[in-house]
Order: sequence, then structure tokens, then C-alpha cells
Amino acid sequence: MGRRDWNQLPVHCLVEILGKVGIESLVETIPLVCKSWYEATLYPQCWQQLVFTKSPCLRSSKRPIPRLKLDKDSCFDFNIVVSLDNTNNADDYLEKFVQFAIGRSNGLVTEVVFHPKSRLKEGQIAWIAQRCPSLKLLVLPSYLSYVINFEVSNSICNWKDLEGLQVASLIGLKKTIINISKNCKNFNHLSVFVPRIDEDVAFAIASQLPNIKTLDLRFSKIERNDLIVILKGCQKLEHLDVSECKGISCDDEILNLARSIRVFRHEGSSLSK
Repeated sequence: MGRRDWNQLPVHCLVEILGKVGIESLVETIPLVCKSWYEATLYPQCWQQLVFTKSPCLRSSKRPIPRLKLDKDSCFDFNIVVSLDNTNNADDYLEKFVQFAIGRSNGLVTEVVFHPKSRLKEGQIAWIAQRCPSLKLLVLPSYLSYVINFEVSNSICNWKDLEGLQVASLIGLKKTIINISKNCKNFNHLSVFVPRIDEDVAFAIASQLPNIKTLDLRFSKIERNDLIVILKGCQKLEHLDVSECKGISCDDEILNLARSIRVFRHEGSSLSK
């Protein structure tokens, strides 16, 4: 058998492969292989899934809405893509990297996943919203300023195709949920990692997102009555994760309400405060 010449691989096949290798490889290694591979990285289709982490630990279901694998004691413990001593330099690097990758996508981005420890600047989410109208998945860092949280809420109106969102702040979340209900008809996955799910957010989830399929509330505190409100309101849930949550114990009423949920995870949940 003759030696395979990878230069002869049809460009559409090469683009399909390169779209799955990760943006670090698209920037650092793939363009150096040969001229044809470099030219393939210029196709916008290679830049649809932008995961700004080196070790995202993502897993997916049938339609891959990535679900970050979090640790109980330290929910966000991945290796950051930019390892610089100067935080401002790291922030500037990330901003330029995001702008570069989104520029290459020519508006075709469907997924943006940020490292939990990323530090976004004011205006960055609004900038992304203007240039990524086809976004389906957004995974946000664990800390966002007050202003940026409301940028997220307002940007939802630009993402008619949004299917999944992961947030780690209650600031502006109720407005975000309302805007999702109004604008995102295909939305089906919400992950909220906060110290406490309050009554307003629980009611917003139940009343505004009745067709949601996946809800992840791990490690939060949630009152029993608020969980019941969600279970009664979101009757199309297929996956509910309240493992390691405080304030609840899965008694007979909760288990009965959750009986139709295909995957109901509640390991480690307790009434302890």
C-alpha cells in the first residue's frame, strides 16, 4: 500500500475534521503542517465551535449540549488557556483571541464556551452577540460584573437559535430567563451554578421555561417548595440534576413529581443549611 498523501484529502473532508480539533490547534499547529492545511483553516466552518479552554472536560448527550464536569469542592478547577503572570495581559490576550476566532467564523459560530476563570470585559458579550447571530450554546465564566450580567440578558434577543446556557450568577438571571422565553423557541438546557436558587428564579424557570428538557442546579441551595414549583412547571424535563444541593430531601412527593424524568440525580442533597 502506498503512503497516504494528506495534501490530497478533499478540502470539505479536511474542513469537517478541523472543525473538531479545537481552536488552539487551529491557531498553533494545523496551519504549520502544509499550505493546503493552512488554507483549510481559513474556512469559516472550522470556527463554529469555540471552546476557550484547554481541558474543557465536556461531555454530551444525543444532541451535544456540553455539560461541564464540576467538582463538589471546587466547581471550577480546569487549566486556563492563557497562563500569564499579569492578569491584565491575560484579559487582553483572551479578548484578542475571541475577536480573532469569531472574525474567522464569518458569523457561523454556534457554540462559545469560556473557561470558568476567564475574565470578560464590559462590552465583550454585546460584541459577540452582534457577530454570532446563530449561537446555540453559551457557557459563561464563573464571575461576571453587574454590567456584563445584564449584557447577557439583553443579548439573548440576538440569539433566536439559542438552545443552551450555563451561568454562575443570579444577577439579571430572571430577566435572562424571560428574554429566553420570548426569543428562543428551541431553548432546552439551563445550568445555574450559584450559592442559592431564590424563589423568584425558581418561579421564572417554572413559568417561563415549561418546555425545558435539561436543568442543572448542582451544588446550590434550594428550598423544597421552590423545587416543587419547578417540577410542577417544567413537566417536559428529561434530565434534572440537584445533586449536592442543600435545603431539600427527596421525599415521596418530590420523587412522585419527578417520576417521569428520565434522569433525576439527587445524590448528596440534604436538608442541612
